[in-house]
Amino acid sequence: MNCTQTSLYIWNDLQSHMEDGKLCVDEVAIIRPLKSSQEARQALKAARQNNFIYHTSNEKIIMDVVMKPMVRGIHS
Repeated sequence: MNCTQTSLYIWNDLQSHMEDGKLCVDEVAIIRPLKSSQEARQALKAARQNNFIYHTSNEKIIMDVVMKPMVRGIHS
C-alpha cells in the first residue's frame, strides 16, 4: 500500500499517550485507505475502540480528546 499520496486512511492506534489534554499517537497500523468522502463519513461513524480516520498530510498524529456529554434522563 502506498501511503505517500495525500489521502484519508483508517488507522489503528497501537501505542499512544496523553499530553496536555491531547492524544499523541506514537505507533499505528494502517487498516485501509478510504476512496471517497462518503466512505470516509461512513467509516468515521463506524470507528470503534482504537480505530480512527486520519489524513496523511499530517506528519504527526495528535488529536483533541472530546468527552461525550452526559445525556439527561437516562439511567442505568
